[in-house]
Amino acid sequence: MASGDMALAVWARGGQVHLIAIGLLLNMLGIVAYAHTLGAQNIGIATAALLGLNILAVAAFGFLFFGQSLSMAQAAGMTALAASIIFIEVMA
Repeated sequence: MASGDMALAVWARGGQVHLIAIGLLLNMLGIVAYAHTLGAQNIGIATAALLGLNILAVAAFGFLFFGQSLSMAQAAGMTALAASIIFIEVMA
């Protein structure tokens, strides 16, 4: 889903029409993968992990492709988010 979010961000900034279709398709594929995960995982754990990973991926893509940076507080929050996802998955 993060790659779909990036395609939508590029579309929103540049107006390239084909990127809205690509972004929506990638987001829809991510939602389908998430729906399949719900059949095998606890709903709360699957949702927390998916949303957390999406946030981390979008932040990483924003850094790599758009030159966006994180403040120390934001970086600490992202680190705590990553640690919580690992903790949830290991303890589940």
